[in-house]
Amino acid sequence: MKSYSDSYKAAGVDVTAGYESVELMKEHVKRTVIPGVVSGIGGFGGLFAPDLSGIEEPVLVSGTDGVGTKLKIAMLLDKHDTIGIDAVAMCVNDVVCCGAKPLFFLDYIACGKNFPEKIAQIVAGVAEGCVQSGCALIGGETAEHPGMMPEEDYDLAGFTVGIVDKKKIVDGSRLEAGDVLIGVKSSGVHSNGFSLVRKVFGIGADDQANKAVLAQTYEELGGATLGETLLTPTRIYVKPLLAAMEAADVKAVSHITGGGFYENIPRMMKPGLTAKVEKAKVPVLPIFQLIQKAGDIPERDMFNTFNMGIGLCVAVSKETAQSALDAFAAAGEQRGGHPVLNIGVLVSGGGTNLQKLIDAQAAGEIVNGQLRVVIASRPDAYALERAKKAGIEAITLRRKDYPDVDTYSQALIDALKERQVDLVVLAGFLTITGDNFVEAFRNRIINVHPALLPAFGGKGYYGLHVHEAALARGVKVTGATVHFVNEVCDGGPIILQKAVEVKEGDTPETLQRRVMEEAEWILLPQAVSLFCQGRLSVTAVSVGRWATSHRDVATLFQKACRARDSVSRPYPAQPMEAKQGNARMVRSA
Repeated sequence: MKSYSDSYKAAGVDVTAGYESVELMKEHVKRTVIPGVVSGIGGFGGLFAPDLSGIEEPVLVSGTDGVGTKLKIAMLLDKHDTIGIDAVAMCVNDVVCCGAKPLFFLDYIACGKNFPEKIAQIVAGVAEGCVQSGCALIGGETAEHPGMMPEEDYDLAGFTVGIVDKKKIVDGSRLEAGDVLIGVKSSGVHSNGFSLVRKVFGIGADDQANKAVLAQTYEELGGATLGETLLTPTRIYVKPLLAAMEAADVKAVSHITGGGFYENIPRMMKPGLTAKVEKAKVPVLPIFQLIQKAGDIPERDMFNTFNMGIGLCVAVSKETAQSALDAFAAAGEQRGGHPVLNIGVLVSGGGTNLQKLIDAQAAGEIVNGQLRVVIASRPDAYALERAKKAGIEAITLRRKDYPDVDTYSQALIDALKERQVDLVVLAGFLTITGDNFVEAFRNRIINVHPALLPAFGGKGYYGLHVHEAALARGVKVTGATVHFVNEVCDGGPIILQKAVEVKEGDTPETLQRRVMEEAEWILLPQAVSLFCQGRLSVTAVSVGRWATSHRDVATLFQKACRARDSVSRPYPAQPMEAKQGNARMVRSA
């Protein structure tokens, strides 16, 4: 029986929109399923059966929080797919301070009007936060509040429940003079102090003026806009902190949130002790320097409001301090404010694209990423030698050694997950994989294709075949595309594109070489680095600011047309139009 109410809809609440939101978010919730999840979403309660093996006296730890007025930035930018990460972070970062491993999370969204795609984007961020923290999203609530807030507005909050063995609770009671403080970097402003941020930059009631302010770029922010810098998701510290707790004698932890250093570090201290923080060692992030300068804010107020670049303060015994540092480093805390991601590269041949990734890593151009393993589908692939020379693990998995595609794909999945690979790069990998492979690394597989997709893409278009087809069609502009991989051959969301002019006298071989040199070898390391920095999101209508502009394609196209008057059929305009406003990244189903 279909559920609907015209009367309720006329009052401002559309129950059918709620059902549509639930359907759209199911794919994101599915990503978070972990052992212990008993029920799916849609019931009256979320069920979870915790694994108590190895826990003598289990203690449940709960935490709840919201995102605060950072939501205003998300609304002004019309970007809603990362704010959910903040909601999760604010909760799980709190409960892990006492040693608890988050088990599950529930969200609450209140909105002026339920726009299903927007709600699904918000929940996609919540799901990503749950994946990062290793907990399950087992339920939530979306409440439509007509008349209480503007239709476009919403509020977001949530709560988490974690578990810790009573004897392992970290509460500061064992602190003593001489213990060492370790600061773990933040990713930016996180989710506190945004009322002051908005006041400093004059973000008020005029949305058009606000958008202009947020669109302004700053050299001190590396050329990034103020808006994207402020919207950078809160770091989630669960996995690295739990690893440090296993490796070292962690006695107290403080999550640096609202109130900054002055309010939060004392919360972890026991009576009679105080913390000595060497201010010179705090890696103050450029965004905080910009805020302080723009608002003429006293330094003390800055440290009493913001995290200033340190999102977590960990107190350990002096004897185990190095062990803690080593654990954080192993968990990827050694660079920037983001974890270093493990990259797995799949190849079938010579590995020229792999070599460019190796070169980019050596030059420090792949930020927060490291090549962890190279897997070849052929034992004679020269790419294996390239990997070995670079000190990267190299293995071979042949398709013919497995009875079917799904079994082969599972072997790939197992090999990559065993090495804790976060991003899979297909660099000339010519072996078919199953849908189970895509599902296992949803939105974490990228491929470089030697054409401007959607032109010359799909079944049969690979290697020289692509360039043969381009020349046969008489196109004047070709290029390369880096895209996420989904179940549709060459049909995944586009990340970056770069145009290459087709010249008189080109052969498939000369065109192939130039496309590699002028496009593929440039774009692939850039896309990998952007992913590892957390600067790529895959949403229904999200636009990546780092991609090659459609204007570059159009300019080359026009140049080629002027240079050659023998054009019988111009290069189709559709690929260019489809990328207007830079590369569009559409969330894979």
